[in-house]
Amino acid sequence: MNAVRKTLAPLFFWVSFVVFSTGFSARIWADEWSLANETQGKNEVVTVLSGPGRRTVSVISANALGRNDIAAIGSSLNTIWAIPGLEGVAASVRLDSDGFRLAVYPTAFSSEGRDLMPFLPSGLSFYFRRSLFYDISIKAGDFIPKVTGAYISPEGLMRHISAAILMPEMYLYDQSLVERVERLENALMAALKKAAPTAGISSEIVLAVANIHNENPGISAEETLKKLKERKVKTDIKEVRAVYFVLFGGL
Repeated sequence: MNAVRKTLAPLFFWVSFVVFSTGFSARIWADEWSLANETQGKNEVVTVLSGPGRRTVSVISANALGRNDIAAIGSSLNTIWAIPGLEGVAASVRLDSDGFRLAVYPTAFSSEGRDLMPFLPSGLSFYFRRSLFYDISIKAGDFIPKVTGAYISPEGLMRHISAAILMPEMYLYDQSLVERVERLENALMAALKKAAPTAGISSEIVLAVANIHNENPGISAEETLKKLKERKVKTDIKEVRAVYFVLFGGL
């Protein structure tokens, strides 16, 4: 456990940086979290920590937790629970040799009026290795895609979750492959609309077009553009046709 504590001590400041750099108002000081109960087993220690808002977390570790352990775990959880639309008070944590893994079990989670709970039967999974990362399985129809990456902002996380729900096939592969395909798609869409390859088409437009198409698979690009304008999405027919070509194989 000493090795873990030595690792977690400097890592706490990385979590602090993430919290403040994303503009969260959540306090992150260690005294927000305290030891509520500790049970010594044969090969592990189970510790229950209590935090702000009646939240609790069960921590499994090889040895008793130290102050730096509690501070790092609490800071990570404060960051996660600051995600807009996320409600709940329960979580579990398991420490390992170079950090820890977290599972959060929300009682409610929504984004832009959409209930996300049916897509998250296993809750939300994160892990901490010098900074916070997410590793979340999504239930989208018959698919179980996974979204992974460094947690930078709630907006970035929600963008990936929404994309995995709309286009689960894209997230059935490793994340590096997904990113390479995204770059190729952006370059192709930019070429189709005769723009600079680096310009591409914003992910917001791609997701908006995919959402409308999923609602009505037989809808044309022209009809989709009309609906986009009704929803105040700024784009043009060239961009819509480019997205149609890349995502649906037609114009």
